[in-house]
Amino acid sequence: MLTTTPLRAALRRAAALLTTTAAATSAVACGAGHGHTPEELDAMIADRVRDSASSEPSALPDTVFDPDTYMCSPAVDSPTTDTWRTETPRSAVSPGAPARLGVLAGEDTEVTRVTVAVLSPDGSSSSADVVLSPGAWSHVDYPEDFTATATTDEPDPAIGSEEGRTDGVHTVIWSDGDSGTPLTCDGFSVG
Repeated sequence: MLTTTPLRAALRRAAALLTTTAAATSAVACGAGHGHTPEELDAMIADRVRDSASSEPSALPDTVFDPDTYMCSPAVDSPTTDTWRTETPRSAVSPGAPARLGVLAGEDTEVTRVTVAVLSPDGSSSSADVVLSPGAWSHVDYPEDFTATATTDEPDPAIGSEEGRTDGVHTVIWSDGDSGTPLTCDGFSVG
C-alpha cells in the first residue's frame, strides 16, 4: 500500500517555505527603494548645491532655513576645510527690531571678506559685506546694515525700515566675498 501523507506534508512545507522566502525577498527588494539612507541623500543634495555653486559661484544656493531643526535644507557646506560658526536670534524677532547676525571662522582661514545675504519669505533678498577678523566674531545688523539686491541700481527704500521686514522665516547665507562661493547657512524668524 502506497501512502502519500508524508509526501504531501513535505510538499506543503516546501511550498510554504518558498512562499515565505519569496515574500521576504520581495519585501526587502521593494522596501529598499533607492538604497540610500537619509544622511546619504542629504550629502548628495549638498554635493549638487556645491556643484551648482561652483559652476556659477555668484548664484545663491536654493536652500531654506528650518527653525525647528536649526538647519538649512539642502545643507550649505563650505568647499574649504574651514569650520564656520554662525549666530542668529533663536527666538522670533519683533517686526522693526534688528536681528544681530554673526559669523566666526578659524584663525587659519584664507577668507578675508564675506557677503551675507538674507532671503525673506516673500522672495526678496538683501545683502551686506562683512570684513572678517579670523578667530573672532564678525557681526552685522539686519536690516540696518543691508542693501536690497535688485535688478535696478536703486536700493529699495523699504530695506532698513519696518516696512521692509516680512514676517516669517528668513534664510541667511554667508558666502566668500571674493569668489561668491557659499560657505554656510543659518536663519531666523520675524513676527
